[in-house]
Amino acid sequence: MKNGLPFVCLVLVFFSAVVFAADIPDNVTLSAGETTLLVDWNGDSESDNYFVYWGTSSGNLDNRATVDDSVTKYTISGLTPSTTYYVAVSSNENSEESDLSVVISATTSAEASIPATPTGFFITGLNAVTETSAAFKWDQSPAEDLDYYNLYYGTSAGSYTTVLEAADGDESYFNVTGLETATRYYFSLTAVDISGNESEAADEVVVDTKEDRLAPFPPAGVSGGLEGDRSIQVNVGNSNQGMADFSGTILYYGTTAGALDEQVDLGGSFTYTLDDLPVGSVWYFSASAYDTSGNESTRTLEISVTVEDTRRFLNQPEAVDGGCFITAAAGAGHLGRILVFCGFMAGVLFFFRLQRRGFKRAAVLFLCCLSVVGTAAFSRAENPPPPEIPEMPGNNIAGVSVGYFMAQESEFEDFYGEDTFPVYGFYERFLSKHFSLNLEAGFLKEKGCLLSESGTQTRIRTKLTLVPVAASLKFSLKLMPYVVGYVGAGPDYWYCQEEVDTSGPDSEIEEWIGGYHGNIGVRLYSTDKDTRGTGALVEAAYSQIDRFGDNETNIGGWSFKFGLFYHF
Repeated sequence: MKNGLPFVCLVLVFFSAVVFAADIPDNVTLSAGETTLLVDWNGDSESDNYFVYWGTSSGNLDNRATVDDSVTKYTISGLTPSTTYYVAVSSNENSEESDLSVVISATTSAEASIPATPTGFFITGLNAVTETSAAFKWDQSPAEDLDYYNLYYGTSAGSYTTVLEAADGDESYFNVTGLETATRYYFSLTAVDISGNESEAADEVVVDTKEDRLAPFPPAGVSGGLEGDRSIQVNVGNSNQGMADFSGTILYYGTTAGALDEQVDLGGSFTYTLDDLPVGSVWYFSASAYDTSGNESTRTLEISVTVEDTRRFLNQPEAVDGGCFITAAAGAGHLGRILVFCGFMAGVLFFFRLQRRGFKRAAVLFLCCLSVVGTAAFSRAENPPPPEIPEMPGNNIAGVSVGYFMAQESEFEDFYGEDTFPVYGFYERFLSKHFSLNLEAGFLKEKGCLLSESGTQTRIRTKLTLVPVAASLKFSLKLMPYVVGYVGAGPDYWYCQEEVDTSGPDSEIEEWIGGYHGNIGVRLYSTDKDTRGTGALVEAAYSQIDRFGDNETNIGGWSFKFGLFYHF
């Protein structure tokens, strides 16, 4: 008997495990919504509870919810639209959890789009507003699944205490009744589709019921500035876009603050221009709004505008003046190249030092001589020796470049902004192994506005055109295979035009202005045999364009260039 006791215990344990093991739920089904999944299954009445598992991968059901034993369905919420989810269910009995059911999947539906915001929402006419009612119209919605409209209203902007349902066919006329007399109401409209999705609200319509004793809102403000020669343009901000009975704006102005004795009815306009005003006079402006019942709003705060003479970037005649400084070149003999070499090296060492110390005339003389010598050397170099650099196949280089121009004068940005991108074309001729003469022309055009004498930007439009023309004597040195560095200097002669959008004898200024420049850069040659001689360059240059100090304004500055070239 003792020997049979262990066997009996083992049988009892096995029997209890079979009898009390939790059943695996079956017939699991899923019903997908936009952000939900309804899980349904067949359960076991003996189970204590169920567990619902889900996730976005069949092998990673990392979410679990517990469901009461009397319920065999569960709604998973907070899901992402258009996403596939995997779900399984288990049962729990006597703290023993069954295996998972078969894993099944379903995809949540795509996010539903809301109807378009209604357009054309407004009263049907001024006579449609009475003491206790107002009639509205709007454009029919293009949505095929539109169900109805919601018309909201209340006595505070954006806060609606009442909503009325309008059928799809009511867009041409919908009458709101039961309003209070002499009261301001705010109305808005939304569209609702058959799925219950509601659109954004239409722009508010403001209605004053009869008898109207309420003034419209004051204008949003007044701004003004110089529009032309001795003229001021004033702009009034409209804050009554949704006011049903808004009629117009009155502009008040004068030369004494607080006593604006002139006025003009702008009607539905919000812009006014005063012409032929005395230079130096100060004008003050304010504005109000009025409705069809004659109610006038309070006035805006006053602003002032001073009539000033305007300034251009190219002021004349003192600040910027033209004039040619290049004289005819005399012939040079075989000594020319030696002079070019010596002059160039002297320029590298002393060019900017002379300028800093105020020896401007000496710099002018040096550059003129440099130009003459370089031109002579170029004209006499009939068969210059070819460069001894394999990637440089000839004595000529031609190319184009794009630059970023930073004007020396800080006021340039006040007139024409920061971002200026000139384009250039250039031709370079080698005189020897290391020396070459470069001719370059560029183009820059910018739009801006004139400034007043006090520095305030006006509304007078202006256009600036610069055509920089420059000659450079360059020294080139091979830095490594297919990489050549160079430095150069030479004279400039720039064409400048500033055109103002006003009539008169000074509407356009044209000048040719002389100056000088220095540059440094690197040429990188192609290593491909099929494109031998082609390459790119990076260059920085500084130009001093002020007629060698005779002009107060230097229209030059820094240029940073990137270009492509062909060496032949």
